[in-house]
Amino acid sequence: MKSNLFLLIFVIIIGLLNGCGGGSSSNSTEPIIGQLPTDNIDVPSIEPPVEPDIQIPIFITENTLLVRENTVIATSVQADDDSSVSYSISGTDSLLFIIDSRLGTLKFKTAPNFESPLDNNQDNIYEITVTATDTANNKAVLTMYISVTDIDESSADDSDNDYISDNIEILIQSDLGESDINNNGIEDGLDTQGVYGDTFFDHLWYIRSLGTLTNESGVRSIIPNDLNLLGLYHTYMGYNYGENIIVQIVDTGVEADHEDLVANMDLSRSYDNATVGDPSGSNAHGTKVAGIMAARAFNGKGVRGIIPFAKIAGSNWLEAQRTPALEKAWLTGDGANDIAVSNNSWGSYFDTDTLYESIMELGTRTLRDGKGRVYVFAGGNDRIDGGNANLQYALSNRYAIAVAGLKHDNTYADYSTPGSNILVSGYSGNYYQDSPTLGSTTIMGTSSNTGNIDTQTTWDEDVQENYTFTTNGTSAASPTVAASIALVLEACPDLTYRDIKYLVAKNALQIDSSNPTWVTNAVGFKHSIDYGFGLINPQGMIDECTTTYTILPSERNASITKVFNEQIPDDRSTLSFDLNVTEDMTVEWVEVTIDNTNRFASDYRVALISPEGTKTTIMTENTSPDINNWMNGGFRLGAAALMGEKSQGLWRVEMTDLVADDAGTLRSIQLKVYGH
Repeated sequence: MKSNLFLLIFVIIIGLLNGCGGGSSSNSTEPIIGQLPTDNIDVPSIEPPVEPDIQIPIFITENTLLVRENTVIATSVQADDDSSVSYSISGTDSLLFIIDSRLGTLKFKTAPNFESPLDNNQDNIYEITVTATDTANNKAVLTMYISVTDIDESSADDSDNDYISDNIEILIQSDLGESDINNNGIEDGLDTQGVYGDTFFDHLWYIRSLGTLTNESGVRSIIPNDLNLLGLYHTYMGYNYGENIIVQIVDTGVEADHEDLVANMDLSRSYDNATVGDPSGSNAHGTKVAGIMAARAFNGKGVRGIIPFAKIAGSNWLEAQRTPALEKAWLTGDGANDIAVSNNSWGSYFDTDTLYESIMELGTRTLRDGKGRVYVFAGGNDRIDGGNANLQYALSNRYAIAVAGLKHDNTYADYSTPGSNILVSGYSGNYYQDSPTLGSTTIMGTSSNTGNIDTQTTWDEDVQENYTFTTNGTSAASPTVAASIALVLEACPDLTYRDIKYLVAKNALQIDSSNPTWVTNAVGFKHSIDYGFGLINPQGMIDECTTTYTILPSERNASITKVFNEQIPDDRSTLSFDLNVTEDMTVEWVEVTIDNTNRFASDYRVALISPEGTKTTIMTENTSPDINNWMNGGFRLGAAALMGEKSQGLWRVEMTDLVADDAGTLRSIQLKVYGH
């Protein structure tokens, strides 16, 4: 019985297995519940899921880097990825750098100085973190250690007499003992070829005139009409033993990445409106000014600035012209104390706004450790329209240096505005169609190397069209003066802004001697309302300030106001008005404020005669035809011609109404003398 039970159980189990997953009977055509049909049906195979092949950025750049001091560009960071990559920086010393998010170009905001490290540990090892991010937001991170190495800055001698001082040769890694590294018969500092040549240097007639064609005008430059800079270049180029001279350009902006400017840009002192940073703008005007002043030398590229190793603090203030931005650029901005010269190639036809001089006044008293920043201005381009530079309060004050423009033949440019407030002249050329004009940088890729006389703007050889030979106007003359002054401040850093003005006046070169506006004052200084004291002469200024010159004593002033209430007839007769100054001092600057009721004040010619008999015209007739009644209530005129004379005695103002039909009453005159 037991055996029968086991047999029954065995049969039941076999049956259950056949019904629940075993085969079907040969006669069955219906699938058993729970079993998949197999006849005539393709069953897809199921593959395991495949993980996507994710490409993340991979850095090619090494994480350690050696950089010689006084070099702005550190490296070009690169990361490999299938898509485009953008770059950003963070970390301990990241605020000292700037990176191009697209190209990965990593630069110091200010060139590092081995002797004065700015890194967090002050050990000349700068630590930053670079993040590379691709379009899918995949990221890679690289911590970089940038070590700044020392170079020998102990000597400014030019051992091989090639117009490149020894410490600059060390900087650019040239040969201190070889004056012609190319073996082409040209001293290295004058070369246009090779890795140290400046391609278009021979066309820069205002630096060195060769008597050759310099643009498409067909007119040659004239020997020796230039700034006489070669002798200075043995010693002074703005490098200043590694403590580079800093020049400021307040303008439409400066293209910070221009190939011939980038190495000299100081982005820590540059401004985009009122924000520290990239000063680039869409208008090329400021970039042209920058090239005249401080395009880099000996880099195998384009042009050369007058002070080619200065650092450039740019500003695009002219694009928005907001007061806070100007105040930062001129006075309170980051690192403002260290800027030597501010160039301002702009102005107006007429203004009575004292805002500009109030900021300049503070800048001349406080900056450069109290020696004062030097503010240089374009004198204006309104001669043909009867303009006068003395109609601008921004220029008719003792803080501003107003500059006239010269053609290559040492006569005033057709457009250059006259004025008794003009202190000095610089080269600008006339128009590029009729005379040599200034070669400079422009926004990259925007020039034209083909066309006719009215359309070609750069040399045929400028394949990339990054340069121009068309720069002119007193906007071009001003930076030739500002850069020359910066060279002087490299040689004599203790000079105040007043010393600079005095040395400019004393050493400027008289030009166009037959011009009838020249007057010689009692101490022998020659001044013209067309030229100021003449052509800027940095060599003469340096010769004096490095030898016999004594810093001027503290400034003094004397002021007298006298009421006249006298009508000035419009019959071309001249009336004289006397004011007596009792204070005895040496004159540096004179201001005359005239209150007159004539609705057409431009009818007047006004002259000032000093106690020592020097007569200078402080306002010419037929000026400002579109502005009426501008003397009513008092208008101030500035005069530079009396520099060095004595203040004590009788001063005389002469007024002549040269146009009939309108007369006015002279209410009062205020005379103010500044000096020491």
